[in-house]
Amino acid sequence: MFVTKPFVWLWLLIFKTLILPLYSFAHKTKFKSQHVYQDRHDLYQKLSKYFSYSFLILLVLLTAYRSLEANNTAPEDFGKDTLIFSLTKTGEDFIDNENITEGPITTNDKVVDSFLKNEALSEDDVIIEPDLPDNWQDSLTIFTPDDSALEAPEIGDPSMIQTKRTEVIEYVIESGDVLGSIAEKFEINVATLLWANDLTVYSVIRPGQKLKILPTNGLIYKVKKNDTLDAIAKQYQSDVNKIIEANKLASANSLQIGQDLLLPGGIKPNTYAPTTRSVASVFKPEPAAATSGGGGELLWPTNSTRITQYYGWRHSGLDIGNKKGQPIYASEAGKVETAGWNSGGYGYYVIINHGNGLQTLYAHASELYIAKGDSVSRGDVIAAIGSTGWSTGPHIHYEVRVNGTRVNPLDYIK
Repeated sequence: MFVTKPFVWLWLLIFKTLILPLYSFAHKTKFKSQHVYQDRHDLYQKLSKYFSYSFLILLVLLTAYRSLEANNTAPEDFGKDTLIFSLTKTGEDFIDNENITEGPITTNDKVVDSFLKNEALSEDDVIIEPDLPDNWQDSLTIFTPDDSALEAPEIGDPSMIQTKRTEVIEYVIESGDVLGSIAEKFEINVATLLWANDLTVYSVIRPGQKLKILPTNGLIYKVKKNDTLDAIAKQYQSDVNKIIEANKLASANSLQIGQDLLLPGGIKPNTYAPTTRSVASVFKPEPAAATSGGGGELLWPTNSTRITQYYGWRHSGLDIGNKKGQPIYASEAGKVETAGWNSGGYGYYVIINHGNGLQTLYAHASELYIAKGDSVSRGDVIAAIGSTGWSTGPHIHYEVRVNGTRVNPLDYIK
């Protein structure tokens, strides 16, 4: 007990003289720091609030001042008193507007006349003599279909204007010509070209060969003994008045034996039905000899002979490959029974009824040039090659139907 007392006294001495004062000092310091932080925080909030109000008031005052000052600034000097302008301006930008005065320019230099003064025309030198119709401006003004813009008018050479041809002319076949392209060039159908030159669809034409070109669709007829104009017009489905006009006849009774008559719109009578046989017997596929030779042949339906698929038990017609847009011809004269879209695979197609149970079908066209109910002649262009419907490329699907039954087209066109 006596031994431990000195240590207790020492501990109490250290505690009272060192530890307790240090603890008291640390506690007071912590309290004061918290108080100072709280005071600073309150001061910051007050300053932030007043600073926002002060900044807003200063901004309004500056805006008002700049608005008043802008009234005295010339438009060309707008923005030149800014800091950015003063840093980026060049020597060309220094213009002293204060020294610019309005009024006439005063100078002691001699005024130099224009070198064109003596060459210029005065109002007295110009004489305008209009020799144009009152609406000449309208003839040179062409609007687009929606009237939204002007188009440049096409003013052709008057010497190049061609009047409607009334005479039969000769054409020399050139390299690359085919019957279809020649007919299209002269705006006639292929049948007219064939009839005028005693050709068939299988005839071979060569460069240098001459062809007769009629001025219109129709044919040439040589007048025979006892012929009358009424009988000729009726037989070839033409019109008496048109025949008189086209041939410049004095009257319907002024025919001469051996005279060549142009029959506008005339159609050559079908030669595939001999008088000793019925139409049904002519269009019977067997025997093949019944349809061979010159009679009973339908016109090939386009200007290409490239067969891509033949008729068979799985294919109801003949596929003929050709370029898109090439012509499709009517194989024979008749009436358009159907013309339009077929959702069953034909695409745009045409069916022509030639009478006596004979029909032809033309499918996959890109364009149709005829409508249901139209009458067509042999060789008329009725559509354009395409690839509509169930098709893998431009071609024509061609069918021949006899009494509603699809038959092999090759038995009737060659």
